[in-house]
Amino acid sequence: MSRAERATRAGRTRPTTMTVATVVAGTVIFLLLAIPLAVQVITAFRGPFLPFGVSSARWSVDNFATLWGLREDFWAVLGSTAAFVGGSTVLSLLMAFGLAWITVRTDAPFRRVISLLVIVPFIVPPIVKAQAYLLMLSPESGVLNQLIHLVPGMADVTIDPYSFPTMIVIQSLTNVTFPFLMIVPILTGMDGSLEESARVSGAGWGQTLRRVTLPMLWPGLLGVTVLTFILGLGSLEVPLLFGQESGKSIFALKLWTLISAGAGELPQYGLAAAWGCVFLVITTIAFVIYLRATRDAERRASISGKGFRPTTMKLGGWRIPVLLAVVVFTMLTAVLPLFALFWSAITPYPLAFSFEALRTQTQFGAFGEVLADGEFWASLGRTLIIAGGSATIACGAATVLAYGIARARATGWTRSMDLFASSSVAIPAVIAGFAMFLTFMVINPVIPLAGTIAALVIAYSYRVSIAYRAGFSATLQIRKELEEAALISGASRLEGFRRIVAPLLAPTVFAVWIQMFILGTNEFTLPAFLATPESRPLSVYMYAMINPRSAQLYAPDQGAAMALIFTLLVFAIGYGLQWLVSLRAIGRASRRGRVVASATDALGAAAAAVEATDDPDATDTRSVATEQVRELSRR
Repeated sequence: MSRAERATRAGRTRPTTMTVATVVAGTVIFLLLAIPLAVQVITAFRGPFLPFGVSSARWSVDNFATLWGLREDFWAVLGSTAAFVGGSTVLSLLMAFGLAWITVRTDAPFRRVISLLVIVPFIVPPIVKAQAYLLMLSPESGVLNQLIHLVPGMADVTIDPYSFPTMIVIQSLTNVTFPFLMIVPILTGMDGSLEESARVSGAGWGQTLRRVTLPMLWPGLLGVTVLTFILGLGSLEVPLLFGQESGKSIFALKLWTLISAGAGELPQYGLAAAWGCVFLVITTIAFVIYLRATRDAERRASISGKGFRPTTMKLGGWRIPVLLAVVVFTMLTAVLPLFALFWSAITPYPLAFSFEALRTQTQFGAFGEVLADGEFWASLGRTLIIAGGSATIACGAATVLAYGIARARATGWTRSMDLFASSSVAIPAVIAGFAMFLTFMVINPVIPLAGTIAALVIAYSYRVSIAYRAGFSATLQIRKELEEAALISGASRLEGFRRIVAPLLAPTVFAVWIQMFILGTNEFTLPAFLATPESRPLSVYMYAMINPRSAQLYAPDQGAAMALIFTLLVFAIGYGLQWLVSLRAIGRASRRGRVVASATDALGAAAAAVEATDDPDATDTRSVATEQVRELSRR
């Protein structure tokens, strides 16, 4: 073999820079997801404390034996968690589907306003919503109980905020926005011709919904159900604030209790890890069911190239009842909770609302004390750093890996990596937080990350699948011819990605970055396991202000004021970033329009000049110019 042939073969087999970047991105995602879960599994078999660096650690199944030995507790946790998460999932899906149906498939007035009102609670941090509901439902001073007492015949009816059914309803109200945002595009993309055919054939609305609409929507609704279930399973806020008595067997609170040992007790990391493994198996099974149920979703596709028309249902006499239901929902999810927070912030102690109390007892000093609190600004700064850093890591690694897999030849390895990168949605936040906590405790003697801001940045990045799926879908929409043209011109794959693909992906990536940034600012479950007083974000500091067990930090009026300020900041930052993105998109579209217009004018002039000439090749030249004009206009 000649030297030239050997050089050519070496050039073909040597990994390109883009391949190396894809491998690095895949490694980052692997470390974010696989290592913490592996440490949790090892801890379950090497308890009862940490799996390494402890003399008592040894391989055994004692933790699972202990778990099974406490049969009553085991079945109580499974039953309570199933009732809590399952009940809240069903209620939130029913409300989300009803609201989505009203805004997409009916002629209800103020549909745009309704959509905004449903989305607004997404901006409110979960710990703030839980605190607001706790204040709203207080038996003595809660505004909702006060309103109920005004109803004739219900003066003696009081909602117990700590009862198990109340917890289910509150959890469902806090989770409505997520399934709503997922159901709206499903309903928007469903052709109504089949429903019209059913009604023409004599079927009523109930029969049409049961026999036509729901079967068509089944794959999408099943996916929303599974993801909402996993989201509820990993939520710690409502069980922590409401469930200390009736909800103490809920999985998230159980896991928190096992590692938050009291005075004179040791944390039971091994038993907690065993619990985590049990529920990780449950969520994995649910995720597999979702994948199998949605793999043939295209069979139920109803949008075709022509004849697509969504059906609008005329409400008629139901218009007023529907609007009243929306008003009640808005009152329960936005108006009353925020009013309860505001009332708690301007009163020195829990006090029932009255105009006399409004005149004599209110004060606004709590807002000034919060703004003058140095720890408030320090924890706010940490929140922005953690949210921004984690969103950047997740979006960067996910975008590179998504591009590499989307452009690679389909093999077992690429399909496995695609599934793995998408799997973080199957990991509840409470399991992810506990697994990260164990990982940083284990590696702390070598890499001292436990309790640091860097640890929180890494932990928050575990939601990488959100960015990965968005990047993968966006990459598939970019035609390969653009990159092939760059390669023919002598550019490397990395240069083609950096100069051509990355700018085209930028709007999608930045939109996902904003979503992950907002999720990071709202996050409470992960820092509840990982944060220390030196690294805690604002959500944890705010919880300390409203938790009576926090001793010197307990100040409920300042906690309520901080919750309102925090919500306004998140709202302003989130919508401010989206506004900047929209301005940039408008500017890009305007510039593109000017370029296309000028190019079209130039080509039109060239085509006219060709038309006037007697050149025998004018026909071919004119057709080329016309085709270029068409292509530019299409773009």
